[in-house]
Amino acid sequence: MPRWQLTPVSPLSVSLGLPRRVVSNAELCETLNTSPAWIERKTGIRERRYLSGDESIEDLAVESADKAIRQAGLTPRDIDVLVVACSTPDWIMPSLGVIVADRLGIETPRIVDITQHACSSFVYATYIAAGLLQEPDLSNALVVCAEAASRGTDPADRRVRVFFGDASGAAVFTKTPGPHGMLSYDLGNAYSPGVALAGPALLNHQRATPGGAMDSPYLTMDGPLVWQEAGTRVPKSINAVLDAAGVELDDVDGIAIHQANIRLVEHIIESMGADLGKVGISGDVLGNTGAASPLTSLWRLAADGRARAGDTIVIGAIGAGFLWGSLCFRLPFDISVDA
Repeated sequence: MPRWQLTPVSPLSVSLGLPRRVVSNAELCETLNTSPAWIERKTGIRERRYLSGDESIEDLAVESADKAIRQAGLTPRDIDVLVVACSTPDWIMPSLGVIVADRLGIETPRIVDITQHACSSFVYATYIAAGLLQEPDLSNALVVCAEAASRGTDPADRRVRVFFGDASGAAVFTKTPGPHGMLSYDLGNAYSPGVALAGPALLNHQRATPGGAMDSPYLTMDGPLVWQEAGTRVPKSINAVLDAAGVELDDVDGIAIHQANIRLVEHIIESMGADLGKVGISGDVLGNTGAASPLTSLWRLAADGRARAGDTIVIGAIGAGFLWGSLCFRLPFDISVDA
């Protein structure tokens, strides 16, 4: 992929919205045929967050968006572009983006929802936002990635259930005079049903069809295939985006990577020959939060003071489909965070 040759954009702020309920491995094992030690050994995940009955994915999205706007020193009326990503919305319609805008008082007509990019959503949403900001007289974009993964996984399926948690992340991006900002991008895709979640139209049709074999209403995942695809695609994508930016791996200050599980993150970073200490690790206490996952990693970097002015940051992710991508930024200012 080429360098980003349009007006660059940069992240001003990053914030999270998290459910109140913390779910430990021990709690999962009350209903799953496994052990806390096995879960942590195989995944590196110790706990995750689940939405409670009185919480919604809209609540998390609004919380993270509100905090990101305030951390950026802006108001909702300063937002010119809103891109919202969620693969597990409470409602297919109305638009989650419009719901967030309505609840916060964001007045822009430029609202985009992306619903099928799963764990790669933040990369694609940021790419879309950066493109829309090229319109004259626009300055700021808000990207919100939210996921209610616990409500899309089978409570009895230990192969899938142990990985996922609920969260929302949001980031504000602004136009940046060069040479800082987004330097390059890489995007790719290859069809695979290895990770799948049936839609309500299909499920309703099969329920109404005599003798129909209804697909599972829960997320299904081919773990070995995911490991192979992520372990191959993400390193290649990150190397491609760094090559396009003219940046050496050793010169990267921070890596925000999809937190599918900690063992997979370790495998990807090791295969690249990169320093694991440069990675924003969040999956140990949040699990795989789908669309929000790379944002939680970026939040970790910023909260630890590892996303400062002059730093070079790379973001990489892969999601169901498969879709993958990476972004490279040279930061003109510190990323503000609700630490």
